[in-house]
Amino acid sequence: MNHRPFLALFAGCWLGELTACKNVWMVFAALLFPGILVLFFKNRTWFMRGAVLSALIGFFLGGFVFSYQDQRIRGQEKALEGLGQVKAVGTVEWKGKTKTKEYLLVSHLFLPEQKLYLDGDIMVYDDDFNGVLSGNKISLSGELKPHEGPTNLGENDMRVYYLSRNVEFTMFPRDREIVGQEKNIWKNVLFSLREQMSKNLSSQYTNEILSVSQAMILGDKTGISDDTKDAFTESGIVHILAISGLHISLVGRGILRRLRKASFPFWFSGTFGLLFAFSYCVMTGMSGSSERAFLMFLIFLLSQALGRSYDLLSSGGVAGIVLLLECPFRCADAGFLMSMGAVISAGIYGEIFGGGKKKTLLEKQKSRLVFCCVIQVIMAPVLLYFQYECYLYSFLFNFLMLPLVTAGFTAGFLSSFFPFFLFSVPASMLFSVTLSATRLAGCLPFSNIVLGKPPLLWIIVFYLELFFVCQGLKGKPFWKYACLLAGACFLVLGVQKRADKISFLDVGQGDCIALSLNRSDMILVDGGSSSKKNVGRYLIAPYIKSQGYKAVSAAVVTHLDSDHYSGIQELLSMGIIKRLYLPDVTKDQAYKEMEKLAQKNHVPVAYLARGSKISGQDWSMECLHPKPDDKLEKNAASLVFRLEVGQFSALLTGDLEKEGEELLVQEGVEPADVLKAGHHGSRNGTGEALLRQLKPGIAVVSAGKNNRYGHPHRETIERLKASECRIYETSKQGMLWFSMERKRWYLHSYR
Repeated sequence: MNHRPFLALFAGCWLGELTACKNVWMVFAALLFPGILVLFFKNRTWFMRGAVLSALIGFFLGGFVFSYQDQRIRGQEKALEGLGQVKAVGTVEWKGKTKTKEYLLVSHLFLPEQKLYLDGDIMVYDDDFNGVLSGNKISLSGELKPHEGPTNLGENDMRVYYLSRNVEFTMFPRDREIVGQEKNIWKNVLFSLREQMSKNLSSQYTNEILSVSQAMILGDKTGISDDTKDAFTESGIVHILAISGLHISLVGRGILRRLRKASFPFWFSGTFGLLFAFSYCVMTGMSGSSERAFLMFLIFLLSQALGRSYDLLSSGGVAGIVLLLECPFRCADAGFLMSMGAVISAGIYGEIFGGGKKKTLLEKQKSRLVFCCVIQVIMAPVLLYFQYECYLYSFLFNFLMLPLVTAGFTAGFLSSFFPFFLFSVPASMLFSVTLSATRLAGCLPFSNIVLGKPPLLWIIVFYLELFFVCQGLKGKPFWKYACLLAGACFLVLGVQKRADKISFLDVGQGDCIALSLNRSDMILVDGGSSSKKNVGRYLIAPYIKSQGYKAVSAAVVTHLDSDHYSGIQELLSMGIIKRLYLPDVTKDQAYKEMEKLAQKNHVPVAYLARGSKISGQDWSMECLHPKPDDKLEKNAASLVFRLEVGQFSALLTGDLEKEGEELLVQEGVEPADVLKAGHHGSRNGTGEALLRQLKPGIAVVSAGKNNRYGHPHRETIERLKASECRIYETSKQGMLWFSMERKRWYLHSYR
């Protein structure tokens, strides 16, 4: 691991940017890192002092670059705040599509009325952009919206996702007009070529094979179904669906080798291969992983031209530095970290197990299997931090499937240019085998183990221990250091510490309450939204996994309004719910469809009314309303629960309003510590009579930010204040949760 100042510079740069991006306490960890190096190598030669110096330079450089860019973007967001509809003129860089819309990537944006320039790119969405070409000057009218960060534990950080791709705002334009006919001929040729390649693939493949081929070859994942993506994820080979180092290597180095074998000079072969690889990167969207692979390919060609040996770790370090300085928000992006982690893992494997005598075919396969194992172990903390689960057979599927995927990609790539059965038939067969193998992964026992999100400190300790293992392991028996590595793995992969927790998730205009009880059960009360799409898959499910749960013991739907059950439907289809509870009321069409969905996914259904109770050790949730024979409209018939966990109590009211509250008050309701305000804090809910009986100390209002209903209503807030109740709103504080710590309950908010 010696003589690699660029790797140390990259490590310091990444840590400096991460320190500026995340928490101040990380400064301690960042400064501790080079200090440990000094202690460990105090008797080593000058190059280690150089590595420490490189890491420190990188740390302060990275911190400065991130802080500068962050302040610039926040300044632009503040300048645009409250402007509403604006007129802007920019240059079209690229055109693409999502599953439902088309988009333009627009740069060099100027707002003439405000005389404001925006340095980054914006993403413009519309139903179609026919006639718009790369290079055109386009005038847009609409609202420029900044990207919002997560508001829930476990939620993906979409702000970092877009900013790491240099996309700083989005717009859904009200009007648009092409005001300049300039064209980028090269990009338009690439776009036309991409469209033709897509048509060629569509003419040869169908259904899932077509969607997989388009994802692998063109980077177009719009046709990939959620089930197919889940299958690739559980098998541990989802990385093949993203244009990455594997694809760039096959394209760039493949062309280089073919031209060299055809006796073309190196300068011609290298230049042609480099231009082809760069064009392929641009055509497929220039993701961070493909840009990293291209930079490393460029460094490889330079090393060959200069007659120098190529070092994978140094090359990866240089590429990482360029990418971080170009866009510092990549420091916290999952795709970038996994891409760089794979490169560093491969370099570590080469340091420990590389070299030696020429190997037989069997020895090569054994080495390849060990390589896959090393990659899985080193990448495990990163995967856990972002995905909250590990895939036990990932190393095996990578070992078995990557040769087939490589052959399938090559045949499929050729078929996109030359639509002949000579290429399409073997590609179709290989893609079919790959799909079958990914489905098999989900059927194997313990294929994915949900462990939750590990603390960042555990990950730091893991990699520090791994560093010492690698330093001592080179040229020595493996088992001498295996116990250290096993200890590090146990530390990171250990079961997530669970605590009793009552969480009110921020699902926008909707409701979702997650109860983590007895450190073994999780129960959902509602789960839906009318303002956020796919709230079950992309918000509730990640939260469940981040807490260390693979599934929920039960889900309760208080009433059949979509803003309370849309996410529950998704979770049922994903197999995350073990039991479903519905209100014992008259069944409408939505009610019957929910029952059918539960039956289809083999989930038992039970029915609740006043007097029903769900309970466990030291906790209970009793239904107080409605009675089975009550004839009420949907909101008034919402299930109401009194939750008791030890000495803690809460009243969960669904969408209960005046009519239902009056019945509840007539029956009598005991005081509670916490009230979940009915119907998102609407004007007709949370009346004075209920508040007098309940005497809550805290009220939680679940509503969407700037929602069109005006929730929570001003009069409701005034009633809550008059009852001397502390008010917390998910639209302002984000997710709210009560947790048991040292035998006491504490309230936390995400913001």
